Amino acid sequence: MKYAIISDVHGNIHAFNAVLADAMSQVVDKFLLLGDYASSFPYGNSVVETIRKLESCVVIRGNGEGYLIDLQGRNPAELANEQFKPVYWAYRSLLPENLTYLAELPESAVLADRGTKIHLTHHMDLYFRKPKIELFHACDLRHIMKLAPLAHEGYLAQAKAALLNCPEAIAEIKAMPKGVHLSGHNHLQFHMEYDGKLFINPGSCGEPLDWDTRAAYTILTLTDAGWKVDERRVAYDLDAVAEGLEMSGFAAYAPVWSEIMDLELRTAKDYFMPFVIHLMETGKEVGATEFPVNDEVWKLAVSTWDVSKI
Repeated sequence: MKYAIISDVHGNIHAFNAVLADAMSQVVDKFLLLGDYASSFPYGNSVVETIRKLESCVVIRGNGEGYLIDLQGRNPAELANEQFKPVYWAYRSLLPENLTYLAELPESAVLADRGTKIHLTHHMDLYFRKPKIELFHACDLRHIMKLAPLAHEGYLAQAKAALLNCPEAIAEIKAMPKGVHLSGHNHLQFHMEYDGKLFINPGSCGEPLDWDTRAAYTILTLTDAGWKVDERRVAYDLDAVAEGLEMSGFAAYAPVWSEIMDLELRTAKDYFMPFVIHLMETGKEVGATEFPVNDEVWKLAVSTWDVSKI
């Protein structure tokens, strides 16, 4: 069997269509989709409708779907907080049948191929520890890459070494069942084998944050010799996505987030977390430590946000 593993589309139908076309050209047998389909870029309905038409696929939900589910039944007048406007936009724009489809998706799935189990989840705690393993966090990777840029093979080697240098992570891996473990969430393409287990993160299809603007996904093939991993990147029309932000009205609705998304689209660098950190630091400076911050803190943070210093 040949599987196309796709995660974190984030409403970017242009990237999704490009990845699907590439996967079909590789004659994949099944699509494995790992969550976060509709929020961020304003094509959530198109993405969900495309998924619903896919044949031979396994689809689970991510934290983005969880945010949408949490908004069900809320008074639309309450959904005005600037900090969450991308989620509100996705929730308000999704057709009822598409929102229902996302709400009914499972949080995880397991399938088997020739006796080997493939485990699907959106977020895997293995990569998100305290203290942080910085190579698995897009915001920290941004600083690492500025100091000493890494080619992808170098990133894979260093990220694996950093993970396996953590005794707690090794213990967690050894406790996991043998087989294939798929996850997304951090928008960084990665894979490694260890202790009879294969770990794959296909990266982000719609919003990669590893300094490569091409849409990311991974093809996994079971051969007579074992598993073959093919990490793929697909170029697509970035200008069309940026134009869609403007044409949809999203830029007028959420200008700060629209600017951040446009920057991430065109650079594949994390701007979201630097802005959130700036937002929280601004709050602390005026004695506001709760999140979400109030409107006055938000306005002050926006007025003092300097992208050139990131």
